[in-house]
Amino acid sequence: MKSTSIHNLNGDKKLLLPLRYLWLGVNWLNNNLFPNARDNSLNIQDFVPDVSDTYWSQTHIKSSPSRKLSDLFWLQLPWEKILRELEHINILDTGCGSGNYGVNLQSYTNGNIASYTGIDMFQHNNWNTLVEKYSNFSFQKLESGDILEHIPDKTNLFISQSAIEHFEHDLLYFKQICEFAQRTSKNMIQIHLFPSSACLKLYSHHGVRQYTPRTVSYITHLFQGFSYSTLYKLGGIECNKLHWEYITRPIHEKIGDLREARTEEYNERLRLAIKADNKKPHLDPSFYALVIHSNWSKVIF
Repeated sequence: MKSTSIHNLNGDKKLLLPLRYLWLGVNWLNNNLFPNARDNSLNIQDFVPDVSDTYWSQTHIKSSPSRKLSDLFWLQLPWEKILRELEHINILDTGCGSGNYGVNLQSYTNGNIASYTGIDMFQHNNWNTLVEKYSNFSFQKLESGDILEHIPDKTNLFISQSAIEHFEHDLLYFKQICEFAQRTSKNMIQIHLFPSSACLKLYSHHGVRQYTPRTVSYITHLFQGFSYSTLYKLGGIECNKLHWEYITRPIHEKIGDLREARTEEYNERLRLAIKADNKKPHLDPSFYALVIHSNWSKVIF
């Protein structure tokens, strides 16, 4: 298998109308096919973020619910424990885009990133600026299916943010990381954030797929025997309702994204939505965060 999904149709491309309907149908099927069946070793937890001003003020005021939750997740990772476990943090960020998450992680870790390598299938104008500003940054233009021979030897933290849903062969990407981990026996951590099945309705034609515990298990199964895995559920019903009300529905109705016209109102309502979701099990998560820790010394997730 090269993919966690039953198809490789890519919603990012300009699909003809019949293929757009087919994309919706096969994703609905993929999401509803025994969604909670999973690898027994996969631990699933709710992420209950701290939304106090200390963290909230470090996020962008117009972020979508899933992006806000993702940024809170990155902010509130146990970075001190990660640093002690890995000794030096050497990041490979796949689907890095402009590389801004490298800058964010420098801040979140109080400057404790030893090296950051970003790879993306498209070269971005911002890369040269960041390389000039940060001596420990580098970038490569690469496809996700062709990374194995280009992974820096010192890499011990693999990350992706809103990227793997765009990889037509996402399992091929993880098989390369698995081969690297087994070949080097390196103590290493992976952190990947990606859309849940709720995003099919909220985002419509976006990427190749969404994920469920069943499809995530195709990934974690590759690392069984030398890793443990935790899948965090980010957000829930209230965040999804807010995304539909302020983003999805008004865009469909040609009104426009309401975050632009009602920014302060949206920002406060999002905080209230996250607080409401924090009080109950995340039965319909807005997003997922997957952590895989291989060849570990101490369990920290």
